[in-house]
Amino acid sequence: DEEEDDDEDDEQEINFPQGAINAALGFDAGPGADSMAGQDGNITMSNQQVYSELKDRVLDTAGGFVELVGGARDEDDEDGADDGQPKPYKPPARVPDPELTAGEVVTTVLDALLHNDVPNPDAGVGILFGYSSPGSAVMSSIRDEGMTAAEYSEFLSETEYKVVFDHSEVAIDKGDYSFDRKKAFYTARLQTGPGALDVVSVNFILSTQGNEEDDCWLIDSMLIRPEKMRRRRRR
Repeated sequence: DEEEDDDEDDEQEINFPQGAINAALGFDAGPGADSMAGQDGNITMSNQQVYSELKDRVLDTAGGFVELVGGARDEDDEDGADDGQPKPYKPPARVPDPELTAGEVVTTVLDALLHNDVPNPDAGVGILFGYSSPGSAVMSSIRDEGMTAAEYSEFLSETEYKVVFDHSEVAIDKGDYSFDRKKAFYTARLQTGPGALDVVSVNFILSTQGNEEDDCWLIDSMLIRPEKMRRRRRR
């Protein structure tokens, strides 16, 4: 038994920067952090409303609504044909992009993390950094501790957050907005296998100043419920 305990201790002694751990687990979201549960002060939308009404709810400076799920537009760039095949991933040309809605920021970042090493190693984490708000734990760790994309990528890969690098489908499960429309709360479901229970929920809190045309939706936090808590909830 002592040998097993020693093995477990050895496995846990991974030299991750404290900033990487804080960025994923020790965030301070401030007021409204529990708004995913639909507390007072926030507008709770059903899954259908997220798709049908979000266009009318986002800030004018956030740009037009394209689509919440998937990174490809319905029309082809050249001939308009759609052969039903997945289109090659193309990294976003502008990061952050004021034309994106809060929902589009979520799917853009998740798509980038899924293709983390395109076009170069940890490019997806770099896009997450680009969409992280100044007050987020991620940016605090970059400023205060010099956390790199490679360090944060390694941390994510060794925790329950590794799912952001390996999933087959993304679906927006829920979207909430504060009344002043300067905070957004999203739950994205990541399909990790063929079964109905092979799903991991990722909770996002985003914010924007919303006063100027170049203001962007930025991510305050990206949280995944620990596996033990997910199992307890299923019982």
